[in-house]
Amino acid sequence: MNEETCPACLVGRLKATTATYVEVYEGTLIQAPGTAAWQCDTCGQTYFDEGAIQRLNALIGTGGLPPNRPTRASWDSSATHDGPSPLVRPRSR
Repeated sequence: MNEETCPACLVGRLKATTATYVEVYEGTLIQAPGTAAWQCDTCGQTYFDEGAIQRLNALIGTGGLPPNRPTRASWDSSATHDGPSPLVRPRSR
């Protein structure tokens, strides 16, 4: 894909760069900074390198979801402490 014409604007040239790849995988946000990509020098459109995406998908598929994925119990305020939820503001009188 080196020095190809941008398929979005049909004017600019694609230059090798890195960018943060973001995807929602089974309800979990996955971010991979420093992923190989191509960016148009005119319109700024970014295309991720197909090989890099294949490697990321292989890692996500074999590793499963991150261990910090929240569960329903972690959102239930009564499961973590005895007071009101710290995310709820008390009503002003």
